[in-house]
Formats: sequence, C-alpha cells, structure tokens
Amino acid sequence: MAAQAKILIVDDERDLVDAYVRLLERSGYRCVGAFDANHAIQMIDAESPDLVITDLSLPDSSGVDIIRRVRAKLPVAPIIVMSGHNTPGLHEAALEAGANISLLKPVSIAELRRVIGEALPR
Repeated sequence: MAAQAKILIVDDERDLVDAYVRLLERSGYRCVGAFDANHAIQMIDAESPDLVITDLSLPDSSGVDIIRRVRAKLPVAPIIVMSGHNTPGLHEAALEAGANISLLKPVSIAELRRVIGEALPR
C-alpha cells in the first residue's frame, strides 16, 4: 500500500509544499497540497488521504484543528506534524490531539521518506 498511498501535505509555505509534493511523487506516492487549514479540511473530506503531513502554525487555524478533523474523518490515518517552532507544549499538544509523529523543521526529504515509510502499513 505504501507506494500507492495518497498523502496530503499542509503548510502555508507554498514552496515547501510544492517541493515535498514533487519529491514524494518521485518516490511513488500520490500527493495533494493545501496552503491553509480551510483548504486542508476540504481536501481531507474530498480526498480521504492515507496519511497527512501538517504544519502546526497556519495563518487561519492551528495544525491541532487539522489533526482533530483527520481523527474525526479518518481515525486510523497516520498524521505527521512539523513546526519550525519549538514552543513548549506545542508538539505535545499535537500528539495529545492524535498526531503520530512530531518533527522540528527543517525536515529533509530523506527523513520525511523514512518517517512516512514507518507510518504507513506495508
């Protein structure tokens, strides 16, 4: 399943989303991107991704809100959160809301591939 998995990538940094989409598609994943929480929620409902990667700091909402939406709609989909901020409690709140893995940016594509491989069923 992993090579055909659909991944939703949510981040307000468009260049980062575009780069991750392009590089992960080269690895055999199907990817869609969203640049804010509102669009991400629409994509969760429309696309039913197998895995979600989300930033924790978005201009229109919190990544924690996205985690809650994923958990409500897709209770077993792995969620990877990323943030450039190491604010005390931020990553813990994401994990408590249902994220599986929390990473501190910058995250290399090699590290992201490794984490995705571990998160998705074989």
